[in-house]
Amino acid sequence: MRIGLSLPCRLALFGLVLLPACGDDGTATTDGTSETTDTTGTTTEDDPTTSTTNPPTTTTDPTSTTTSTTMGPTTEPLTSSTTTTTGPDTDTDTDTTTGEPAALCERLGGEPGIGELVTGALAVILADDKINGYFLNSDVDGNHLGECLVKQLGAVAGCPGVEYDCQDMTAAHAGLGISANDFMDFAIDFSTALDAHQVAHPDLTDDDKTGLIATLGGLAPEIVEDAASDATVYQRVARKPGIKALIGAPDQAGSFVANVADDVAINTFFAASNFERLNTCLTRQVAGIDGPTKYGAEVDAPAGVDPGVGAANPCKSMADVHTGLQDAEQTGIDINDFAALVADLITAMDTAGVAQADQEAILGVLGPMCPDIVAPEFKNQCPSANGSSTVEAAGLPLPIVDDLYDGSLGSMTCAELEVADDGINFVVGVETTIAADHTAVGDLVIKVESPDGTVTTILSRPGLDEASDGQGECCGDDSNISKASPLLFKTGGANDAEQMGVAVVDSTDTVCEDENPAITCEWAPNPGAAPGNDLGDFLGLAANGTWRVCVGDASGGDSGGLHAVSLTVHKVQFDPTP
Repeated sequence: MRIGLSLPCRLALFGLVLLPACGDDGTATTDGTSETTDTTGTTTEDDPTTSTTNPPTTTTDPTSTTTSTTMGPTTEPLTSSTTTTTGPDTDTDTDTTTGEPAALCERLGGEPGIGELVTGALAVILADDKINGYFLNSDVDGNHLGECLVKQLGAVAGCPGVEYDCQDMTAAHAGLGISANDFMDFAIDFSTALDAHQVAHPDLTDDDKTGLIATLGGLAPEIVEDAASDATVYQRVARKPGIKALIGAPDQAGSFVANVADDVAINTFFAASNFERLNTCLTRQVAGIDGPTKYGAEVDAPAGVDPGVGAANPCKSMADVHTGLQDAEQTGIDINDFAALVADLITAMDTAGVAQADQEAILGVLGPMCPDIVAPEFKNQCPSANGSSTVEAAGLPLPIVDDLYDGSLGSMTCAELEVADDGINFVVGVETTIAADHTAVGDLVIKVESPDGTVTTILSRPGLDEASDGQGECCGDDSNISKASPLLFKTGGANDAEQMGVAVVDSTDTVCEDENPAITCEWAPNPGAAPGNDLGDFLGLAANGTWRVCVGDASGGDSGGLHAVSLTVHKVQFDPTP
């Protein structure tokens, strides 16, 4: 195995910390109908009833210059250009019978012959896994591609009246990331098609073929964007053939699918998988990270190419495929099962020699698939499905007005805190830390309001068994609080908020500074006679929006100020309430 981060460390990078530390020494999943998703949330699927492929239909009309394929709507051909370079000599060879010039167009068979050549070239290209990923997507307009190739070759060959009027080469190929290796393989495939075409058109000479290939080669600067063939994970992992081998099959030792098949912790989930289709969809999934394939945009490829999928049977979304999937114990995929899948992928990438940085890139893109793979009750355990937001109040300090509180938020000093929308917006926990000065904590009531207006009370006049929420009673605990010792309120806190100040010996002493014995300044909310239960009242509510933490003074003779407030909201992506 290569030297690098240990498996647990790389699992940690993926967001699945299975061990406490990393110093000691994905993707995608398969399933019974087995699938993985792409960067847009789609997935690979495995359906035992759909393991056949339909070859593409390519036709050339002898009376037409167009070639049609079943590839779908809109890209320019790999060799499209406005250049009119002719390459091979188009008029110097002479027909020895008639004495008339034998133009290259004629030797190619005229426009119908060029249409045949284009059809043959596309057949070779579509069968070549090294480059067919650029073409086997449903948004590639095969008809337009063929038409432009015919125009391109017809103009180069000097066919009368033929003019290339498609997009220029640079514009047509911008952003595709075509590498020097891709371009070379395209040229080799075109040369193979030329050899076959020469058999049917024996007037075509070897010099003609050499000239056409030379003309094609001259277009490289307009087409190639990755001259070193190493600018993307796709290129560095050896393009589609390398990814296909990495995914593998149950009988291909060391591949991802073989690792899963041998993994007793999870293999029962995938026993009924159509592994041929699974390999195709997972290959397209990984190749689509920064390569040319577009997951879920499958087409009717030639026989033997991308088996198990087609235009009417594309790779499906992970969520659809994994719903209800169970193992032998009738349990859905949980977070540990997902971690096992990730580990099997990492092992396969190690075996294939995938560089560390590329492994991390692949895992980083595939990680968000977790919520679509695991059963509903485990979705919020996925690394990408939970998080926390901590925000600080602005505009402080503010005075806590003596003896103003009447039970309403309007009679309190309130700090506002804005929690942003990050797509993970269901509350599962709330904590707040309040730094304030006051000379009688028993006068104070503290409330928290969520963005939807839900209010809960976390402190209500400690030391006083008040009959109602408001003014008129005396007196609670007379200990001080200090901004130097902020009060942390959290569900399950170490101390009951109603007991705040009880362990302070002298009324001039300060909570969390002068207790005997010393305490942790952490408090479990206690609403007393005020509304609410505790911070669990916010469970399942929307986290994003404006929160308020408010402090009121319900008795005369003491005053203070609110100096700082922070709020931490623990969140999940999916509703945690039953």
